[in-house]
Amino acid sequence: MSYSSLPLSSKLFQFTALTLALTLAGCGGGGTDTVAPEPDLGVTQPGTGSGTDGGEQAIGDINIVEGALFNADGNVINSVSLEGAYYKIKVIDDTQNPIINAKVAFDIDAEGIELSQTTSGSVLTDAEGIAQIFLKPSSAEVSGAYTISANATYEQQSATANTTFSVQATNVSLSAITVGSNSLASGGQTPISLKVTDQAGSILSGVLVNLNSSCGQIPEQVTSDSEGMVEAVFKAINLDTTLCSGNVRISATTGNSTQSTTVIVASAEATSIIYTSSDVSLGIRGSGSSSTGQAEFTVYSGATTLANEQVRVSLEKSPFGLTFGPNRNQQSYVTTTDASGQVVVPIFPGTTPGPVEIEVSLVDDPLINALSKNITVASSRVTQTGLSLSWEKNVLDWSYDGDSAQINARMVDRNGNAVPDGTVINFTAEGGKITSSCATVDGNCDVTFTTQNPRPGDGRVSILAVAEGEKDYIDMNENNAWDEGVDILVHNIGDTFRDDNESGDFQIGEFTYPLTTGASNACENNIDKYINLKFPSLSDLKKRQYESRYINEFVSPNKVNSCNTDLDTVVRYQAVTLLSNGNDTRFTVGSLDQGGNFTVRTPQAIFSTDTSISFRVNSGGFYDLNPMPSGTTITGAGIDQTSADPTAKIVAVENGYVIEVADANPRSTVIVKVGEIEYTITTNSRGQGVSSRFVNPPVGDISVESKNNTCEATLSGVTKVPANLATGMPGDNLGTFTTFKLKNCQATDEVKITATSPNGNVTSYTYTIG
Repeated sequence: MSYSSLPLSSKLFQFTALTLALTLAGCGGGGTDTVAPEPDLGVTQPGTGSGTDGGEQAIGDINIVEGALFNADGNVINSVSLEGAYYKIKVIDDTQNPIINAKVAFDIDAEGIELSQTTSGSVLTDAEGIAQIFLKPSSAEVSGAYTISANATYEQQSATANTTFSVQATNVSLSAITVGSNSLASGGQTPISLKVTDQAGSILSGVLVNLNSSCGQIPEQVTSDSEGMVEAVFKAINLDTTLCSGNVRISATTGNSTQSTTVIVASAEATSIIYTSSDVSLGIRGSGSSSTGQAEFTVYSGATTLANEQVRVSLEKSPFGLTFGPNRNQQSYVTTTDASGQVVVPIFPGTTPGPVEIEVSLVDDPLINALSKNITVASSRVTQTGLSLSWEKNVLDWSYDGDSAQINARMVDRNGNAVPDGTVINFTAEGGKITSSCATVDGNCDVTFTTQNPRPGDGRVSILAVAEGEKDYIDMNENNAWDEGVDILVHNIGDTFRDDNESGDFQIGEFTYPLTTGASNACENNIDKYINLKFPSLSDLKKRQYESRYINEFVSPNKVNSCNTDLDTVVRYQAVTLLSNGNDTRFTVGSLDQGGNFTVRTPQAIFSTDTSISFRVNSGGFYDLNPMPSGTTITGAGIDQTSADPTAKIVAVENGYVIEVADANPRSTVIVKVGEIEYTITTNSRGQGVSSRFVNPPVGDISVESKNNTCEATLSGVTKVPANLATGMPGDNLGTFTTFKLKNCQATDEVKITATSPNGNVTSYTYTIG
């Protein structure tokens, strides 16, 4: 073990107290000789010099008793060897008392000498005012004169002292390197050792020896121990995990002395191949998404990657048109692993989606191989009919700012696969506020529409979504790729615009999507061919309905005479969000037939002959054709207002008697009590009724109790405005319908209908039955 690693108590001053260090003779003005003290001289009086003329140096109340250099045996020295030395001072006040906990900073005036046993270069004085530090040449080549300085500070007072010393270069000799084994397996390791001495053969400890190897790992520097030994371990594997092979040279150097030896490392053998790529999903050729990809395989020897190993790469399975490798064909080829043991296989998709399998095997041993996993050719751009929008709700409350709804966009390619992640779709809106764009994850993303100014005057907000995509086409030559002049476009589309007035035709002033084709050709229509191909069994009526839907959803809005024959296009989708006044509800009385046709009743009244009645519920405000906001609840009730004072009497009839009731409520129950006997009689629509016939008349006082049948209005149909309603066309009445079944309701009874909007506003109207 070197001296620098021994504890202070074992290295320094087996002698007592400070008798050697505190009575030193002065060093003179920069000289290098220090004379060992006479033990009985006593304490030297403080001096007044500049710090290098001997004695004490006093600055204020702090004085430094000049220190000295000591070797490990406690002897004063003035020349430092590789073993190093200690420098020690004592700090006292002007009354010769030691100063405890004064901070002493040490410094060397030139490079080549290292201070240790403190990371800051400073120490505190102990109970006897002593501060010391260990110093050592950094290598055997260090030589010349040096000065060590000490700067003591205490309570804003300071003092300094300097001592000069010399260092003689050491003539170091290294023994031959001893290796545990000269022949190693691939990735193996072995110990090495050598001894450090001087020219006379004496052991040198604490000598720093530089080690190096032409391959593999070995410590860069090792210090000789107390026996002069340098020991290390050589590993035949590099830090980047690549393996050594063949002759490896190991060398040791210190000063002008160098030793070297050679270790033979056996060549590594491949033991496994692993597919090391993440999942790879590619777009078909010409899709606009990623048109190339790569698969990565790694060859290992045990747990270590293996460079320069020959492997064969083969295409086992692929969709039509896919090529791979440096030659961009489908032929197997041989390649060599790189420095990291890897083989990277480039992949070039064709025009057909499907799974891909690539095999990599060792040329020397084909049984060692690996097959790629999760490589697919799938994603392409969004197709003309592959864009859908769905609303969280599509009737919002325009009576305040901040009612909002999410709009979800979903996009697929012509094969029904999700478009590549990160595909951007842009939005514009005629009114309110909408998020400008979103990027897809797994083919869908969301934006938010929020009510605020501007608010269109008809309560209809046109929202346009656009994305870079491709047109629908019929693949005439069955190669799953667009071939201009061969394949047929289903319905060509050109420049798009936001059709705010929903007329179907572009008019100056309407928003135009800025990416224009610059084309002026007519937009050809081959929908008939497409329908006959896809749906040959549809009736003519259904075919025309499908054509109309296709044009409305996947062609419009489209500027006429703006088409070209390219496949690239701006895919578009327009829909309408309705704005309604949640603070005002309008009820319209009418009848609703089984076909859903509503007929307004004039006048707006309910009659006692009605067994059911329907209401159309609309938003009030500046535009009363819209429904109430989504989530508005509709309730209603019948209110019985009929009162009567029935009379009863016993009347003689043929062959008997009956109890006759008059002036009762129509279709109500009347209880007539004669004496102790009760008779229940049901009245007709005129409030009259009779009991069963009696042979003999009942005897006793007559009392009458009427039990009216309460007017009931039972709600059926829409009780809550749905989240999404058909938005129709401008001018359509989009109110929702609610029907009440009436029971036991008479003239002067009432029906009350109430609408409660999501903002909490309640609107009610009460109708009196006529």
